Amino acid sequence: MKKIELVVLKLRDFKGIKSLDIQLDGGNAQIFGDNEAGKTTTFDAFLWLLFDKDSNNKKDFAIKTLNGDGSERHNLEHTVEGSFLIDGVQVTLKKIYKEKWTKKRGQAVAEFTGHIVEHFVDDVPMSKKDYTAKVAEIVDEEVFKLLTSPTYFNEQMKWQDRRALLIEICGDISDEDVIASNPSLAKLNDLLNGKTMEDMKKIITSQKKHINDELEKIPVRIDEINKMMPETTVDIEKMREQVEQIEADMDELQQQKIRVKNGASVLDKQRQLQKLEMQRTDLKRTFETDSMQEINKLQVRVQEAQGNVQIIQSEIKHKENYKNSKENELQQLSNDIQRTEDQLVELRKEWTHHNDTQFEYEDKCECPTCKQELPQEQVEAARNEAQAQFNEEKARRLSAVNDKGRSLAQEKERKARRHNEVNEDLFTANMELDAAKNKLESAQNELTKYQDKLQQAQTSVPDVTVTDEYKSITLQIEALQAEIKQLNEHAYEAVADIDEEIEKLKFIRNGCNNALSQHANIEASKERIIELEDQQVKLAQEYEKLEQTTFLIDEFIRTKVNMLTERINSKFKYARFKLFDTQVNGGLNEVCETTFKGVPYGTGLNNAAKINVGLDIINTLSAHYGILAPIFVDNAEAVTKFIDVETQLISLVVSEKDKQLRVELDPIELKEAI
Repeated sequence: MKKIELVVLKLRDFKGIKSLDIQLDGGNAQIFGDNEAGKTTTFDAFLWLLFDKDSNNKKDFAIKTLNGDGSERHNLEHTVEGSFLIDGVQVTLKKIYKEKWTKKRGQAVAEFTGHIVEHFVDDVPMSKKDYTAKVAEIVDEEVFKLLTSPTYFNEQMKWQDRRALLIEICGDISDEDVIASNPSLAKLNDLLNGKTMEDMKKIITSQKKHINDELEKIPVRIDEINKMMPETTVDIEKMREQVEQIEADMDELQQQKIRVKNGASVLDKQRQLQKLEMQRTDLKRTFETDSMQEINKLQVRVQEAQGNVQIIQSEIKHKENYKNSKENELQQLSNDIQRTEDQLVELRKEWTHHNDTQFEYEDKCECPTCKQELPQEQVEAARNEAQAQFNEEKARRLSAVNDKGRSLAQEKERKARRHNEVNEDLFTANMELDAAKNKLESAQNELTKYQDKLQQAQTSVPDVTVTDEYKSITLQIEALQAEIKQLNEHAYEAVADIDEEIEKLKFIRNGCNNALSQHANIEASKERIIELEDQQVKLAQEYEKLEQTTFLIDEFIRTKVNMLTERINSKFKYARFKLFDTQVNGGLNEVCETTFKGVPYGTGLNNAAKINVGLDIINTLSAHYGILAPIFVDNAEAVTKFIDVETQLISLVVSEKDKQLRVELDPIELKEAI
C-alpha cells in the first residue's frame, strides 16, 4: 500500500492569501476560517501544485492577487510549495506563477507580455514536461482526485465513468453465472446457442423489425386487392336459379320445335340430337371451367405484384432524392476544400516572398543640414534601428500569414472531416438505393413471371373443338341435323320463330354466366385476402414468441442487475449504489446513483451524510488502488463525527470568529455549526 502524506504546504500571494504555512507533518488537521477567508484556496493550491487545476477540476481559474478595486496586482510571484512523504521518502514540489515583462528594442519601458510557470522538484528547476512526469510517477491524476476529495466521485465524475469504476472494483458477472442463479432463465441456454446476450438482443430486434415490416405491408396488399375487386350486389343463388330457369325454358321451346315437326322419326331424331348437343355442351363447359379458375388466380397474383412494384418505386424515388442532396453537398465541400487549398498555396508564396526579403539600407554618413560627416556610432545606431524596424515588420507579416494559414488549415480540416462524413452517408445511400433497385428488379421479375403465366394461361386454353370426342359428337349432330332438315322443311317458318326465341334466352343466359364468372374472380380475391390474413396471424404469433424471449432477456438483465448491485454494495460499508432505472414499459436504463439509507446522494442527502459517504467510497478506492493519500474535507463543520479512515484528514471548517485562517493539529470532535 503506497502512502502519501502532506508534511507542509506553503502559499505566497496565491488567490488572495499573502502568506500561509501549514505544517502538518503527516498528521490530521483542521483549518478554521470565516467565509471567503481562504479555506478552499488551500485545497485549490494543493491541486494546482500537482495538476494545474483547482478543486472544481478547472484549469482556467484566477490565481493572481487582486487590488481592492478588483484589478490585478502586478510583479508578484504566486508560489505554492508542498513537501510530501512518499512511503517515508520526502519529496518537495514547488511552482511559481509570475508575469513576463519584455522590453522591446527602442523602448525605455518593459511591456507585460504574458505569464510563465516555473517548476521545481526538491529545489531542482525542471521543465513542465519533466515535472508532470515526476508527479505522474507519484500518483495518477484521476486516481489522486478520487482519493483526496469526498465529493469528487459523486459530483465531478460522469455517471458512466462512476459505473465503469464500480464494475472494475467488483468484477463483472458472466452470463452463465446469471442463468445458473435463476431457474426460470434456463431456456436462454438453448436460445443463445453459443451467442452472447448482446448478439441475441440484436437478432431479436432485427427479427421483430422484419415481422413489423411484413405486418405493415399486409394491410396494404389487402387494401390493393379490395380496391381492384369490383363492387357487385348480384344475388349469386338467384342468378344460378335464373340460369336454370332459362335453360328449362329453352328445353320447353325445343319441345315445341319437336311438336311442330311431323312424324315419329323426326321426334326420335330430335331426342337424339338434343342428347348429343347436351353432351357436347357439357364437354365444352368442363374445358372452360378448369381454365378460367387458373386464370382468375393468376389475375389476383398479378394485381398483388403490381402493388408491390409501386411501393418499392416510391421508396427508390425517396432514396434517390436523398442521394442527390448528399452528392450536391459533397461537390460543394470539394469545391470549398479546393478553394481553401488554393488560398493556402497563395499564402505559402506570400510567406516565401516575405521570408526571402533581405534588409537593404544605405548609410547616411553626413549631416543633411551642415554637411559634416556624422560620427560612426551614430551611423551605426541609425543602421541598427532601421534593421530592427525591418526585422519587426518582417516578423509581423510572417506572423500574419502564419495566423491566416492556420485558420485556413483548420477550416480545410473541418470541411475535410465533413466531406468524409458526407461521403460515408453517400456510400450508405448508394448501398440502400442499390438494395432497393435489386428489390424492385426482383418484384418486377415476379410481376413479369405472373404476367407471362397469365398470358400463357389465357392463350393456352385448350380448344375443345379439336378433340376427337368433340369432333365425333359434332359429326353425329351434323348428320342428325341434315336428316331432320329434310323432314322439317315444311315447318321451317315455325321452327325459325322458336329458334329466334331460343337465341334471346341464350343471350340472357350468357349475361348471367358472365356475372357468375366475375363472381368467381371475386371469390379468388377473397381467398387471397384470407391467405394474407392467415399470414398476418402467424406473423403475430411469431412476434409473440419473440416478445417472450425478450421478456426472458429482460429478466436476465434484472437478475444480473441484482447480483451486480449486491456485489458492488458489499464492497462498501455505508454507500449503496443504484445501477439501473426501471422504465414505464418495464425496460431497464443504465444509471449510477449513490444512496445512503435509501436517500439519493443528489436529492435529499445532507452535507454530513454526503461527506461520510464520500469517505466510505475513498476507503474502498484506496484499498482498490493500493494508495493512501491526504483527504481534504470542505464544509467539515457539518459533520459531528467522521467515519474511520486510514489516511491523513484535513478538515476545512467554517468559523465566523476566525477572520484569518487558523490551523489546529490533531483532530478534535467538531460540533455542528449553528
